[in-house]
Amino acid sequence: MRPSIVNNSILAEIVPSFLVNLLIFSFVLLMARFMSLTDLVLNKGVGTTLVFRIFILILPRMLDYSIPMATLLACLTTFLRMSADSELTVLKSSGLSLYQLLSPVVCFGLVTAILTGLFNIYVTPAANPKFRDELLTLAKARADLAIKEQVFVRDFPGLTIYVGQLPTSTTETMSNVVINDRRSDFENSVIVARSGILDIDSTSNLLLFRLFDGVIDRFYTQKSSVDSIFFDVYELKISPGPEFAGGTSSSSFRRQDLPTGRLFGEAARRIKNNIPYSQNFYMEYYRRFSMPLACFLMAIIGMPLGASFRTKGRNFGLAIGLAIFVIYYFLFTIGWMLGEMTYVSPGYSIWVPVGIVGAVAVWLLMGVNTTTPLDPKETLKTIKGFFGRFSKDVKDDRRER
Repeated sequence: MRPSIVNNSILAEIVPSFLVNLLIFSFVLLMARFMSLTDLVLNKGVGTTLVFRIFILILPRMLDYSIPMATLLACLTTFLRMSADSELTVLKSSGLSLYQLLSPVVCFGLVTAILTGLFNIYVTPAANPKFRDELLTLAKARADLAIKEQVFVRDFPGLTIYVGQLPTSTTETMSNVVINDRRSDFENSVIVARSGILDIDSTSNLLLFRLFDGVIDRFYTQKSSVDSIFFDVYELKISPGPEFAGGTSSSSFRRQDLPTGRLFGEAARRIKNNIPYSQNFYMEYYRRFSMPLACFLMAIIGMPLGASFRTKGRNFGLAIGLAIFVIYYFLFTIGWMLGEMTYVSPGYSIWVPVGIVGAVAVWLLMGVNTTTPLDPKETLKTIKGFFGRFSKDVKDDRRER
């Protein structure tokens, strides 16, 4: 049997499986945002065009994770099916080495690694600032719809807002604005202004009430005292709301917004000025380049791992694939935390988890041609027996003590 025909057949099975898995994983990752944004469209009257733009801009962030997941599962399930249908046994009998079947996996892994690299290094950093701006525009649109004339509005955490008259055009301002600010545990403020506008503070990524010609009455709870401050212009910053939690914070976007080429320079500048967590910018740089390699290794791992089991259940392949991915991200998270706390250097914190995955891939490949297909039930029994004996030994040790 010609290896080229077999390789083309394998590739023809991997690609559709990858596309289906990519669609499913991306949909699952988008689901949390989808629910909150759908509520804004249906119940708050926000335009669908704005929401659609946000979905387009958030998609690159989802693909950073869904492409490696789909790559692993596509290779794993393909060779899992071939092992279950004894196709791998037939190919071995016909004189083909399983190493000869590695070429379509390598080619597929390189393509998905390049895609992951393009998104991580170029597309996602460029989309993140635009996503943040659109999210703030959406928050302002929601706020504009929430504020009603001569109605006490409590849609903003810790605030009650009253507007006597709303503007009839974009050039006009609100008039007779009253805001009760209860966000502090130590004071309660009542702000009365003759006019005001609702704007966006792009620096802090918050909504901004700009008020004109008014007074602030502050009631200090601990001192039992009151003072009044008159102002010509006063700016009150407001959180966009729970729907946008974690999405508009400047700290969460700062390093993710920067182009890849500027991360090292920004890290050096922050270290020079003794700014905390400066090493995170180094780790972000390494992360963007480690993800393509991790994606390639996921494809390589999927081939020998799928060939090592003999089962027709897709659920089993999904469980194994997700378990491997969870283990990798657990190692990645531990490495990130150690790097963030400066226990290890930024390079080690990011590249060591990838190195562990690479070592596992090499170990699996070394035994791919000699490993006898495993029965999942027998494997689970062996694992259960091992932990059962371990638990029994621990109990016996406690009794002896």
